[in-house]
This record gives sequence, C-alpha cells and structure tokens, in this order.
Amino acid sequence: MELGKSAFFKINNMNCEFRILHVSDVSKEYVDGLKEQTKYIINIPKNVSISSQKKYVKDVLCSKDDTICGLFINNKLVGTAGIQSSTLYLQYIEVPAKFVATIGIFLFDKDYRGMKLGRALVWAAIYLYHNCVQVEWFGAGMEKENIPSLKSFLSCGFNQVYKDEVNCRVLINYSELTKPEFIKDETLQDVN
Repeated sequence: MELGKSAFFKINNMNCEFRILHVSDVSKEYVDGLKEQTKYIINIPKNVSISSQKKYVKDVLCSKDDTICGLFINNKLVGTAGIQSSTLYLQYIEVPAKFVATIGIFLFDKDYRGMKLGRALVWAAIYLYHNCVQVEWFGAGMEKENIPSLKSFLSCGFNQVYKDEVNCRVLINYSELTKPEFIKDETLQDVN
C-alpha cells in the first residue's frame, strides 16, 4: 500500500525521514542486515538477494492491506517497519474496528543500534500510518526474549495483552501513543 505522506523529524542533530520504502531504496546494506538476522524476523527467504528484496518491496506496496516503510537518517536507510492489517488483535479491543494495524520493526544498521531508534520506528510507523489511513488501533507480536523490541513498543505506550511461554502481544489506541522525548519538530508532508 502506498501512503500519501512522509514524516520528517529530528533526533538530536540528525535529520530523519520516515516514508514508504521504494524499490530503489533496497541496498546491499539492507539485504546484508536481513541475511545476518537469524532470529525474530519470520519469512526471510533463505537466499535473500537485492533482486528478491526489491520484488518483495514492490509486492508489498501493491498490496491493499500491507505496507513497508523506511527510517532514513541524514538520507541513509537504517531501519524498516512493516505494517499489516490483522483481525487477530480484534479480540483484545471492546469497540468496533475493521482491523488492527500490526507493526514489525527492523533496525539493520549496526551503527545506529543502542540509540533507542526502535522507539523512533514504532512511533513513526504509528504516526504516519494513522495520519494516512486513519486507523486507531495498533498491535505487535514478538518473542518474549526479544526484550529490545518489547521495550520499544512499551515505551511508546503499548500495553501487553497476551503472553505465553514463547510469545507476547502488545496493543495501543492511537490516542495513547507516547512520542519519545528525543523526537523533535515532527511534520507530515504530502508525497509529490
């Protein structure tokens, strides 16, 4: 799904843009990051390549229910967020909704890890998607041992709604979204 806006903001002295990922954004660094990710991301093809990832991005953007966005810092892609429509999370809310937008985040650039950018990915995905699609409910699932991911979602205001021996799920209404304190000067701009 194409989104009609991009989000711009600052983190410290870094200029950030969060927008849909274009096929031309797929880089060797991005694909290498996918190859190195042996846990937590499901459905990575065994022989992922630049061409296979470009096809994947193209297919996602042609979907009516899914999208994939990138976090660019000083014009460099450092992470992605996939957003999908899901009915699974409807069981956790008490108000009518067609679907819950579920989010998966991936910060592949190791130079940017440890800077709390997972929080920025979560916040930006919700902020942009809500303002483009007007969805109110957002969810995520992760393995319980994936503490950095869980903390990223909880720090943005998500509540844990499910837990078993291996997995947990979190949920939030847009009205409860907490913007990380290090994000400043956020704006939305229409895509030309």
